Amino acid sequence: MVATMKTINYLAALSLISFSLLIQGVIAQEASDADTKANIMDRLESAGLGLEESAVIPSPISGYHQATVTSSNGETVIYLANDGEYFFAGDLFFLEPGRFVNATEAEKTEKRAQALAGVDPETMIVFPAVGEAKGILTVFTDVTCGYCRKLHGQMAEMNEAGIEVHYLAYPRSGIQRDGVFTHEYTETVKAWCAEDRNLVMTDLKAGIPVEGEICEENPVSDHYALGREFGVTGTPAIVLPDGTLMPGYRSTADYLALLGIEE
Repeated sequence: MVATMKTINYLAALSLISFSLLIQGVIAQEASDADTKANIMDRLESAGLGLEESAVIPSPISGYHQATVTSSNGETVIYLANDGEYFFAGDLFFLEPGRFVNATEAEKTEKRAQALAGVDPETMIVFPAVGEAKGILTVFTDVTCGYCRKLHGQMAEMNEAGIEVHYLAYPRSGIQRDGVFTHEYTETVKAWCAEDRNLVMTDLKAGIPVEGEICEENPVSDHYALGREFGVTGTPAIVLPDGTLMPGYRSTADYLALLGIEE
């Protein structure tokens, strides 16, 4: 019995020591990570690129951190050596049996889905599905763009097939040039300022002149900024429910397939 108690006490003491060493290792690692991050932040600051601390995180590559940089072209992920001396920009891929996976795009996709979930549906122009909605397409649109108009021309077909379309505004030429609102902005705003937004959107997409109001309170600038953040460079730009961004027009059959809807 005495030998058994000694064994138990020994094992308990050994477990306590192991746990203590583990905690010390974790604390040391956290301190090391904090020092590395602080060094990277200092190097970025000295290079004239000030970032929020939350923008720099450990990367999947050993010896590197990653940072999300926002510019006029949207968000770019860069990968920085832990000493802060070198970095590279671009997509990071990892290999799996029989395929390779774009890890950078997967992270962007997740962020887009989270950002879309935070957009107030009241700021969108929604064309609901007929009956139960089987899938949702979020579309950054400009009322003057040819392929945006072509997509809108098949709206009834998509709605009948169970696709619900959520429009976000994206004036292709931006909001202003030389302090003057662009034509694409003023035309797009007419739809969002209208009492019957769906009707005016359809008229504008059909090329019918609309003498609409240019109201001050509208979400077009916010939508445009979100599109830039997502990496939208042209219209229509389609965002699937999982956050996948796809440029360009597609047929109703293609959208059904992308949404996993059986015809």
